[in-house]
Amino acid sequence: MAGTGKKWLIGCGVGCGVTILLNIIVILGAGFFFTRPMNKAVNSQKKLAELHGEPGDFVPAVDGLTTRRLEAFLAVRRNLMPSCQEFKDIAGGFEAMNELDKGGDEPSTKEIFTSLGKVMGSVKGLVTEMGEIMEIRNEALVEQEMGMGEYTWIYVLAYNSWLGYEPNTGIEDSDGGNFNNREKDLIGDLMIAHADALAEKGRTDEAEVWRKEADKLEWSDSGVPFADTNLPLEISKALEAFRGRFEEVYCPPMSEFDLGQIKKKGMSFHSD
Repeated sequence: MAGTGKKWLIGCGVGCGVTILLNIIVILGAGFFFTRPMNKAVNSQKKLAELHGEPGDFVPAVDGLTTRRLEAFLAVRRNLMPSCQEFKDIAGGFEAMNELDKGGDEPSTKEIFTSLGKVMGSVKGLVTEMGEIMEIRNEALVEQEMGMGEYTWIYVLAYNSWLGYEPNTGIEDSDGGNFNNREKDLIGDLMIAHADALAEKGRTDEAEVWRKEADKLEWSDSGVPFADTNLPLEISKALEAFRGRFEEVYCPPMSEFDLGQIKKKGMSFHSD
C-alpha cells in the first residue's frame, strides 16, 4: 500500500498545488514576484471588457465565421505559441508525481522530497505562466479588435466541436475534461444569442438547430456543442479552409487555460 507522502503527491494535482503555493506566498509576504503576472492579467481583462463588454455580451454574426474574423483569431493564437514549450516543461515536472506511482515499492523520503521539489517548481512556473499567457492573449485580442466572447465562440466551435479536442485537459492530460460551469453557461448564452439573431433575419430553421443544441448542453457533461452530431455546414465549411493553421496553433498542455479568466479577491487569485 502506498504511503501517506506518495498518496499526497499523486492525489494533489495542479489545483491543490496552486492553492498551497498561493497560501505560502501570502503567509510569507513574498507575493510580488508571483502576483505581478496575475495582476497584469486582471488589468488586461478589465481593458478588454471596457472595449468589448463582457464575454456574454457578444452576439455571433448571422453570416457565420468569416475569413477576416478567423484570421484575427489565428493571429491571437500565434502570439500564444511561444509559451507552449514552457507549459510542456511544466507538465513534465508534474509527471514526477506519476513516476512515483509506477513502482511497486514504497518510495524513500529522498524520492518523495525530490519529486515534491519538481512539482513545486512546476507549480511556481505554472502560476507565472498562467498569468502571462492570459495577459498575452488579452493584449492580442485588443490588437485584433476581438472580445473574449468572440474568441470563446470561435475556439469552442473550432477546437472542441469540429476538431474534437476535449476541453480543459491541460497540464494533466489523461482522461480528458469538461468545460466548467462558467464556460458552459457562456457557450449556451452565445448559442441562444446566435439563434435569436438568425430568427430576427427570418432564418427560423437555422435558429431552431442552435436552440436545440443549446438545450442539450443543459444535460451534457462536457459542455461541447454538436459533440454527437455535425456542425452546421456553413460553420464547418468556413473552418475547413483553415484546418492546418488551427492545428498549428493548438497547444495541449496550455488548453486548460486558453479560455481562463483570473479573478482577484483581496490578496488571493482564482482562475476559472
